[in-house]
Amino acid sequence: MTVGRRVFLGAFTAGAVTVATGSEAAAAAEDAYTPYTSPASFWGDSPTEHVVTINYKATTGDRAALNVTSVNPVSSAMYITGREQGQRGTLKIAHVGYADGSDPGASGLSIDLKTQGTAAQGIFVTATDGPTKGALIVLRNNPGVDDFVVKGNGLTGINVSRGDAPQSQLHVVQGANAESAILAEGALRLADVDSVPTNAPASAGGGSLYAQDGKLFWKGGDGTPTRLA
Repeated sequence: MTVGRRVFLGAFTAGAVTVATGSEAAAAAEDAYTPYTSPASFWGDSPTEHVVTINYKATTGDRAALNVTSVNPVSSAMYITGREQGQRGTLKIAHVGYADGSDPGASGLSIDLKTQGTAAQGIFVTATDGPTKGALIVLRNNPGVDDFVVKGNGLTGINVSRGDAPQSQLHVVQGANAESAILAEGALRLADVDSVPTNAPASAGGGSLYAQDGKLFWKGGDGTPTRLA
């Protein structure tokens, strides 16, 4: 079985060996392919060098340094597997931006769900061997807070202190630049609770607003439920 490799303009390094494309590659047709026998493997064990490095020198055009395509409907176009323990992701993306803010259309990760009517999911996270003890997603942009975090136990926090565990299924902390913690432009529905809230955590103070038997109640700090409507 043979597959095709698109000739690219640039160079790549495999272990200690560097291969640079020359005039022959430059003269190749845009859609030319160099066939090779599958599978093709690159192996390296240097602790200081990447196994493969691709450098794309062109500063114009809409081509990429690496283009991976697949027409196989029963498998992924690319597999990435890692065994990281430190502060690294299995896939590390670093967008080198522009200090003058001239890159508002750029992004660290861009996903385009092609074909109208597709039912594909944009981002899917699962744990096939059992629940993770870490967070499912963490978004950090402002100092000292997790702007958005979903912990492994499903608790979700918005603007909570970095590393803190959300104190509710949805824990929202009003930020200094926000006029309110939650704004609902439309109806806000409270379903009946199975039992009167415990006002936990007690350290948060305040009280609980809830519905029971279709009636609206407030349970204040003294623990007494008061019917509002």
